[in-house]
Amino acid sequence: MRNQRGITLIALVITIIVLLILAGVSIAMLTGDNGILTKATQSSEDTQKAEISEKVNMAIQAAYADAVLENTADPDLTVDDIATQYKADNPSATATASGTTLSITEDSKTYSVTLEAKNNSYVTSADNVTIQ
Repeated sequence: MRNQRGITLIALVITIIVLLILAGVSIAMLTGDNGILTKATQSSEDTQKAEISEKVNMAIQAAYADAVLENTADPDLTVDDIATQYKADNPSATATASGTTLSITEDSKTYSVTLEAKNNSYVTSADNVTIQ
């Protein structure tokens, strides 16, 4: 009987415990405040904000270029001009101006973009975009 080889009950219990620990660590890495799923959601929102910010900046530049072509003097853009240009560039979106804030509805999401006055124009960044 001494020559029999096989797995002992203690080795089996230790293996199961190690597998449970690994499963617990894996689940903790997926969920939680610093989990992979949370980080992926945050990255998706950051990408959407950056995309809207870039579209607004492109609309600002297009509105500025159109104003320069119509008038040789340095134009003073308004937020309404930018909203009109944004709607022209993105026909499926709606854009409304209120003060220095541009409210954009695109792909069933509403974004609020705060514009900063720079010289005779405006500028924005992803930090100035909020998803409502």
